[in-house]
Amino acid sequence: MFLLIPPLAGCSKSQSRIVYHEGMKALGDFRIAEAEADFRKAIRIAPRSGIAGLSYYRLGEIEDRFENRPDRAGEDYIRALENLSDREIRQKASYYLARDLVSQGRLGNALSVLGKLLEASPDRKILLEATALSASVLEREEHYRKALELYRTLHEKAGQEPIGRHAFLKVGLLEGNTGDLPDAARDLKEFLREFPHGPSAAIAEFNLARDLSALGHDRQALALLSDVMGRYPDPDEVNAQIAAVRKKMKEAESRREETATPPPAPPKK
Repeated sequence: MFLLIPPLAGCSKSQSRIVYHEGMKALGDFRIAEAEADFRKAIRIAPRSGIAGLSYYRLGEIEDRFENRPDRAGEDYIRALENLSDREIRQKASYYLARDLVSQGRLGNALSVLGKLLEASPDRKILLEATALSASVLEREEHYRKALELYRTLHEKAGQEPIGRHAFLKVGLLEGNTGDLPDAARDLKEFLREFPHGPSAAIAEFNLARDLSALGHDRQALALLSDVMGRYPDPDEVNAQIAAVRKKMKEAESRREETATPPPAPPKK
């Protein structure tokens, strides 16, 4: 009896692998229901195998991409990680799990998963995406200085790539949020020199104008705000900032006039 176990186990894994590949073919042809059925069948045939891990991973992808069920996708990714040995797929499953946790508002759990993923020295693409997601979660949690450190790291690693450009913008924005206004103005100016076009440029200009006004450069701020009008996503916010800068300039002018006006001479006796 004992001699029959290894051949039967090997047979189950082979059958499971065949069914898994049938599921992959169905998935490639967008026969989603068939693919899901095949992956579940592959799991039933060999529930503790690497093929089961791959099948759970594919089920998670289906829940994410086609059914918008991040809660169920997350459960599938957890089961996948219990059985997966493939390093690349494990990294993707961990990242997708963290992303689904974020979408559910479970930010602490997401940071825990991302921390373990980053400690494992993932491949470059996952490293950049996991760093960006970690920074975004920290920003949402209002841990601005920790988020700022990660965005700086991401910009250093990704440079001119889209994820690096976005990180550079975030550096300038968060420096402003944390009160580092000279650094914020410097980095937003540099961002605009490197990337002068597109919606991100308008966001950088608006925030640069706000930082310059806070630093006392109101005329520069007003010129920037006038330039960004019509390109910034929220024109009401631009108008409000223009009004605030003009009010500040008017009050400053009034104070200068009061200081410059000599007091009236006393009446002659």
